[in-house]
Amino acid sequence: MADESPPTPPEDAPAYVVEPLERQSADRLRELAAWAANLAEHKTATEPNGDHQKEFRRRVEASGYSADPTDYEAVPDRAYISIKEPQDGYEYAYWQWRSEPDVDAPDKNEAIGPLDDS
Repeated sequence: MADESPPTPPEDAPAYVVEPLERQSADRLRELAAWAANLAEHKTATEPNGDHQKEFRRRVEASGYSADPTDYEAVPDRAYISIKEPQDGYEYAYWQWRSEPDVDAPDKNEAIGPLDDS
């Protein structure tokens, strides 16, 4: 038989977060959990001082491009660097940002260029 007590929230979780969550259905909590995981991943990738962004900026600069979004036309200063591998062994850097602050707004991007193997 499963324990019928709900799980205990983290000790430092604020009541204004915990109490509304406790009122949600299981399906809604799963949706919110998926969104929270995506939001955490986004914040990890886009934090200005985050390890990913430091490394991405270093790689962009090592390939001869500016890692300052203000050096690019139509790229907002809130943009972050994303690196994709469209083909094996070939990496390409992009500026990426949300078109609006809303989490459901589409991403926009602008190419930076191919990255060197260095």
